[in-house]
Amino acid sequence: MTKTITVEGDITAVDTATGLTTQGSVSAPSLVIPAGKSLIKRVIAAVAHGVGAAGSAVFILRLGGGGVKDGEQVLVIGAGGFVAAQTGSDQAPSTLGPMVLEDVDVAVAPSNVIRIQAEMAGSDLGTAEIAVTLVYE
Repeated sequence: MTKTITVEGDITAVDTATGLTTQGSVSAPSLVIPAGKSLIKRVIAAVAHGVGAAGSAVFILRLGGGGVKDGEQVLVIGAGGFVAAQTGSDQAPSTLGPMVLEDVDVAVAPSNVIRIQAEMAGSDLGTAEIAVTLVYE
């Protein structure tokens, strides 16, 4: 049987690792890896970014802390860009669909705490909201 943890947060600056430590109305969900689980099997991530400036960026996920056995793991979870609207035209929305990474097989230590961070690299597109679900097996 699998177990999951979902966390989310706002990235407000480029090239800055930001902890994903909330879960909507839950301000401090447990980041303790469930007993009996030894792998992160899947990662599901969704990103929405602002259109505050023209440019492009990639979004990365950092998994670390004492709960990750082989040191920090870094995964790409999205990329996006924006071109400033021309006079007389509407700005098109910028959307990134959910990404599902299968068989990531990140070794974890049960009952230890995992650190989940996200980062925007490249152009500063404004505030980005990121949600991540880790599926443990």
